[in-house]
Amino acid sequence: MTTVEQPRATARAVPPSQPTVVERLAEALESAGVPYCQWKGHSKRHRWLTGTGDLDLLVDRAAWPALVEVLIGLGFKRAVPPAWLHLPGVTSYLAYERATGRLVHVHAYHQLVIGLPWRTILTPPLATAVLAGATRGFVVRAPAPHHELLLVVLQAAQRSTLRDMFLPRRAVWIKPVRRELQRLEPRVEWTDLVTTLEEELPSLPARVFENCLDAYLTHAPAWRRYLLGRAVLRGLRPFAHRPSLTAVLTALAWRIARAVGWSPPVEGKGLVGGGRVIALVGGDGAGKTTCATELVGWLGAEIATLRVHLGKPPRSLLTLLAAAALKLGRFHAGLADHLELLWCVCTARDRHRLYRRAWRFAGCGGVVIAERYPIPENYALCGPSDAQGIATGLDTRLARMLRRVETRFYTSMRPADATVVLLLPPELAVRRKTDEPEAYVRARATIVWETDWANVNSGDGAGAHIIDAGRALPEVLSDLKSFVWSLI
Repeated sequence: MTTVEQPRATARAVPPSQPTVVERLAEALESAGVPYCQWKGHSKRHRWLTGTGDLDLLVDRAAWPALVEVLIGLGFKRAVPPAWLHLPGVTSYLAYERATGRLVHVHAYHQLVIGLPWRTILTPPLATAVLAGATRGFVVRAPAPHHELLLVVLQAAQRSTLRDMFLPRRAVWIKPVRRELQRLEPRVEWTDLVTTLEEELPSLPARVFENCLDAYLTHAPAWRRYLLGRAVLRGLRPFAHRPSLTAVLTALAWRIARAVGWSPPVEGKGLVGGGRVIALVGGDGAGKTTCATELVGWLGAEIATLRVHLGKPPRSLLTLLAAAALKLGRFHAGLADHLELLWCVCTARDRHRLYRRAWRFAGCGGVVIAERYPIPENYALCGPSDAQGIATGLDTRLARMLRRVETRFYTSMRPADATVVLLLPPELAVRRKTDEPEAYVRARATIVWETDWANVNSGDGAGAHIIDAGRALPEVLSDLKSFVWSLI
């Protein structure tokens, strides 16, 4: 009897993973025929593929317009660091990797630059040779082994300082450098390396370079590494550039501040296309504070970012005096109403001062995340006193004058570039926000829930952008980050 073979169960098809931003960038550069290579950090694949590290690309000067076209086409945005952190011949581009939620940072070099802005930097004329010898490696192009070895040693020599001799625990960078050199050294043809030195860097003797390489490959004492590193740098004097006085003093001030226990704010990069003021609106329990914190942490690592709360602006001395007078005048109803209006005027002034600071920051290329931004449709949560029912029955000449002054502060505030509304049903808001009275939370959530956000005036002219805040936080943050990135 003939047996019929039963069909085997087919495995469920696994959808192919989407290529990362870096992988799409590499393919686009190859398709466009752009001469490039990742000139350092090639072995740290996980870091630059996931966005936890920067991608340093050396590009031929003549191909620079093609590189910019590729980057812009993939959604990269150009960002400029503060003047004291600028390196000559280096441009920064950022892109958003939705899969990881991180920003991918590409440093594009049209010349090799070794060093930090506040120290003497080196610009060895090796770009043409390195690009000519580059080949496709893991995802991106990498220099030839002898070029990569040469560059690693030059970076190590530039980084060696006297501090390594007296504070050996601070010299933790030497171990990864040694591992990198041990990986590269067996793959290098010494004759190729010597030829490169003789043709491109004739002022650096091959013997000096070899001694320095041996010092980093072996466990040579710190003083020997330092002296041999200085010898290499002497051979590179024609390509050395001293830092500006501003960069040195600023870096010194940062070190002093950190030594005394104060962490100065990170100076992020400004966006070339200009900054943005983004109003983050929502009722209690919608997650505004959490989302604002996440946005600032996400953007602030690379881009100049400022978080402001217009509902709770820094109090000026005048506002504090008005608040003190209001407490003392509670015993007299008419006086208390006028003092409360005066306090509202002072609060409006404080909000306007914070508003001016936010727009000045955005004008310099920064991104502002503004909570409780005064919006006419939402004045009941952050706006003039009459919209919040404060002393509405008071109709004296002084009260009318105070209200006119207060209203002028609010009407002079232009709409934010974009308004993002975290929309949450009132009942869900009550269940989430348990540390406030139920009626208070429901009333404020209802105001947001019933507002017609489609007709809200915003800088982009598209009304408010609604995000369903009733979902899980990762989903909300993913949509929020995507929208914010599309704005900037």
